[in-house]
Amino acid sequence: MNKGLLGNDAGGLRRNARLHSAESGKEQRTYRVRSTISTSELAIVYAARSEEQEMKCVIKEFFPKALVRRGKDGSSVRRLSGVPHDKYEALRNAFINEAVLLKACEHPGVVRCIDQFEQNGTVYIVMEFIEGMTLAEMVGGRPDMIEPGFLYRTMLPLIETLEHLHQQGVIHRDLKPGNIMIDQEGRAKLLDFGSAVRFAESGAHPILTTAGYSPLELYSEQSKQGPVSDIYSLAALLYYCCRGTAPTDVRKRLFDDRLEPVSAGLKRGWPFLSRAIQRGLIVSPDKRCSSLKWFKAAITMEYVTSPSVRRKSRSG
Repeated sequence: MNKGLLGNDAGGLRRNARLHSAESGKEQRTYRVRSTISTSELAIVYAARSEEQEMKCVIKEFFPKALVRRGKDGSSVRRLSGVPHDKYEALRNAFINEAVLLKACEHPGVVRCIDQFEQNGTVYIVMEFIEGMTLAEMVGGRPDMIEPGFLYRTMLPLIETLEHLHQQGVIHRDLKPGNIMIDQEGRAKLLDFGSAVRFAESGAHPILTTAGYSPLELYSEQSKQGPVSDIYSLAALLYYCCRGTAPTDVRKRLFDDRLEPVSAGLKRGWPFLSRAIQRGLIVSPDKRCSSLKWFKAAITMEYVTSPSVRRKSRSG
């Protein structure tokens, strides 16, 4: 993903471009684009501002760059000739489904979907703007920054957010440090539902993976996927918190399943969490830890047995 691009350098909308949403029976809402935050193969993400509510927001534009081009007006999006209609529509419907799932999974730990509309021949999703930093920016390869108290106050609620998703029949399928935003109060918000699906629905799931964080079953369209798929990614996420690096990619572990122990070379042992992570990172989904409760219990034990908490309990 490319970051820090502005205007049409990324094929994106120009600065100060206006977008208009008008649902049936409601007043028109106007959003002004301020800058481009990031681009991917399928979308462009903008920092924007709602003119009516006078608040910052984030707008995601459907822009599969291999299939479309920006018009000469700098706004319109057109499908390239020769691109199969069914392929384009499948991607477009998957993009719209992100807004549908965000609304269905509304929760304090999930980024809020504010609006969704069509304009310029494409689709836009408007989401809340979160002041803070991603988990990737916070850890930055420095596991010494992470204490048991952080995991207890921030990652434990994230696990409860995952439980909420699974209760709604949804798996995220893209848990990674860059998709976890930590706000200014230390609360974790789950971002980017572009890969999320309802796991009970039949049919092929698109292959969208991240090295180190995606389980083996996500590398096949036909494989059975469910909550255990998110559990693998959660274990990889916690491994990253403890060590500052992602675990060895699952495809390499198919032939040589050597995984650097969580606590190897670290001052902190993580005795409880390391066992839960090890069980969560099992390659075979049938043998993998199948419940989030083990991670909740492990984080709680790391916290209550940490020296700072024990000192407080003795002094109290």
